[in-house]
Amino acid sequence: MILLALPCALAATEPSRTERARVGQQQFQRAEKLRTALEGKPRSSRAEKEYLGVVRTYRRVYDIAPFTPTAASALRAMAEVYQEMGRQFGTKYFEQAIATYRFLLEEYPHGSHRFDALFTIGQIQRADMNDLKAARETFTQYLKLYPKSRQATQARQALEEIRQQEEQAKTAGASAASPGTVQVNNIRYWNAADYTRVVIDLEAEVKFQGDRLSDPDRIFFDLFDTRLNSPLVGKTFEIQEGLLKRIRVAENRGGVTRVVLEVSRAQDYTPFLLPNPYRLVVDIRGTKPETAKKPGAPAKTETAAKTETPQKTPSKQTATSTPPLLPQPPGAPQPTSRGQQTLTRVFGLKVNRIVLDPGHGGHDTGTIGPGGFMEKDLVLDVARRLGQLVSEKLGAEVVYTREDDTFVPLEVRTGLANEKQADLFISLHANSSRDPKARGVESFVLNFTTDEEALELAARENAVSQKSVHELQDLVRKISHNEKLEESRELARELQKALHKELRRASRAVQNRGVKQAPFVVLIGASMPSVLTEIAFLSNPRDEDLLKTSRWRQRVAEALLNGITEYLENLNSTEVARVPAPGTASPPD
Repeated sequence: MILLALPCALAATEPSRTERARVGQQQFQRAEKLRTALEGKPRSSRAEKEYLGVVRTYRRVYDIAPFTPTAASALRAMAEVYQEMGRQFGTKYFEQAIATYRFLLEEYPHGSHRFDALFTIGQIQRADMNDLKAARETFTQYLKLYPKSRQATQARQALEEIRQQEEQAKTAGASAASPGTVQVNNIRYWNAADYTRVVIDLEAEVKFQGDRLSDPDRIFFDLFDTRLNSPLVGKTFEIQEGLLKRIRVAENRGGVTRVVLEVSRAQDYTPFLLPNPYRLVVDIRGTKPETAKKPGAPAKTETAAKTETPQKTPSKQTATSTPPLLPQPPGAPQPTSRGQQTLTRVFGLKVNRIVLDPGHGGHDTGTIGPGGFMEKDLVLDVARRLGQLVSEKLGAEVVYTREDDTFVPLEVRTGLANEKQADLFISLHANSSRDPKARGVESFVLNFTTDEEALELAARENAVSQKSVHELQDLVRKISHNEKLEESRELARELQKALHKELRRASRAVQNRGVKQAPFVVLIGASMPSVLTEIAFLSNPRDEDLLKTSRWRQRVAEALLNGITEYLENLNSTEVARVPAPGTASPPD
């Protein structure tokens, strides 16, 4: 037996329980973020030390605040990570997972995790370690302690299957394992009032089918030739508020996993399978609940963990200045460059929240210039600068998909934008070419294309093969609604025009490569106008040298701001203040 040592070191001056609980919650959120980033990587590239780093981060939650429910959740998460490590790095980690679950049972014998912990120990012993004797003892103990629990039926079924496996092993030497099935590893979700995204993490590609039933309203998916990761067996996710109410998962018949999504006010849903690593993504859209607002009550808004909040200051007037003019009624929004009046313009819709998405991050470096400058660092810096300008000059709220060197899975990025009910989504990248002389800027909207160069770029940004990009054709056609696509083109047009105009002032070699369309995974499912812009060719030695300077990165951010400003002015969306021409502003160090 491997004992789990979880020391709790207290400082000489111990902080209050409230403060420790707060810090423990922050530590848990950090651990969840690290785990999500790790699970977004292909399994073949996940290092053992990365898993151990996640485990240590979860363990510190218990060290800091063992008296909180969050600490019990952290121990359970530790055990789940150890179990995944056992599948990749050996049996010793299965033993660590069991030891962690037992520690959880000892420390929190009356906690809500006690049922799942003991049941999962039996599952690990049976499915992962093939120790049928130990598994039989554990499931028997489970039924003795919790005969009426929601997993009692599964425990009895497991005991019967163990009995059959032992008989088969005696008579025919058959293996007790269940080969040829794909494991369902985890289920994640992002939930808002009128949108939810559910991600089902898979061990490999699967066949699936879905349908919708009423009374109660629910959407379900059957995943064929699959088995559940032990912590998911018979699991139910209870969700407090939003479009998604509950998630239930179970093996409803041999080799078939059913995931049921109970929803309220759902209008439609779109499932799609993404590779590397494989996951089934389900986007559900619905109507907002009607809520009564008390007179004078401020509207409730959602913000990300870190958001730039603009502080507006009144303009100064001299004693001799003339009285201010009365505010003029807003003018009508301008039609698009194609002369169309989209519904966004007809209804006079406004832009209040913008999501900035610095591409790549963490292990995903993106393009690396000939001098070693990495795309992930470049676009993060430009995004920060642009976010500051948007907050100060436009008064719009800014949400970042990442604010540090962290890997964020592609489907999480638009999922966050939808969850936060953003009005615009802008993904920042730097281009690459086999030709080191290639220069210029280009912008993309989501759609299918036959342009080989655009497909090559999409394949690189999507980190999938060319064939997989072509397989996205049906999906892209389904989700690229004309209204969103037309406004995305307008936003891309203004960003592209402003980028080229401002950067060409400093270097006439910067080419305008235009607005294009391609099936970028990061744009799939966005509910708002969304654009991916390539701000330069980092593979060009001259451009890399320019981008290494603070002043040039500031120039790029200012150019992007001017593009956003022009788009908003055409919408007549907000009062804006133009940024000074590049060279007159003082860029941050």
